[in-house]
Amino acid sequence: MTRLRNRPALDVRVEIRGELPREDAEYARDRSLALISHLGPDAHAARLRLTRPRDRSVTRPAVAQASVELDGTGPVRVELAAVTAREAVDLALGTLAGRAARLRELGGIGLATAFESSYRPQYAPRPLAERRVVRRKSVRLARRTPEQAVREMLALDYRFHLFSDALTGQDGLVHRRPAHGGFRLVRAHSAVRLGGSGLPIAESPHPAPRLEPSEAARQLWLTCWPFVFHTDPGDGRGRVLYRRYDGHYGLITPVAEPR
Repeated sequence: MTRLRNRPALDVRVEIRGELPREDAEYARDRSLALISHLGPDAHAARLRLTRPRDRSVTRPAVAQASVELDGTGPVRVELAAVTAREAVDLALGTLAGRAARLRELGGIGLATAFESSYRPQYAPRPLAERRVVRRKSVRLARRTPEQAVREMLALDYRFHLFSDALTGQDGLVHRRPAHGGFRLVRAHSAVRLGGSGLPIAESPHPAPRLEPSEAARQLWLTCWPFVFHTDPGDGRGRVLYRRYDGHYGLITPVAEPR
């Protein structure tokens, strides 16, 4: 990891993963510094992670993940892929700058981002027998209304967002509905439909299914969905098994709240 600073309170970090020519790595560092210098004094903690795996089975192998922290607004994140490393860097940093400007001016990312970008990273093909849960992440769920969770999901460029539903106290999940340009809300234990949101959020009529890890993995494989939101039969908490771009799986579980 390379850490660069060009003024007090300005923190820019560039991480290179995989096989990249030195010229491309330097290009990524220079472009990151140029972006943060133009975003203004309220921007800090900028990050760029550039990945080019050895696997060439996808048509857009270069993936750039860029993020920045804006005072008074919070984090903004973008993850996009392109054919070359430089294209990925320019695409991600340019998109990040545009979204940061929109947040400042309008206070929101905008519903156009509900649709999946054609530059979204691709899933590498991996035989079923080789797939494993290679990352387990425990998170403390933020208490949000569904609308707040959606806006946070868009700002962070996630496909889904696990949160603690402020309206019901349950674990909940919101996710994009690319074909509809809207969003869907699923709660862990009940299908109470409250409505009243200013966003196009469809509330699921069914609670999340109770699944063992093997059952969730089987459903993920059978449906080809990017993730499966389910509840653990043991503690009843919501969790997400999701597909990683390297063809393996990841698992997100909530941290148990102190009694």
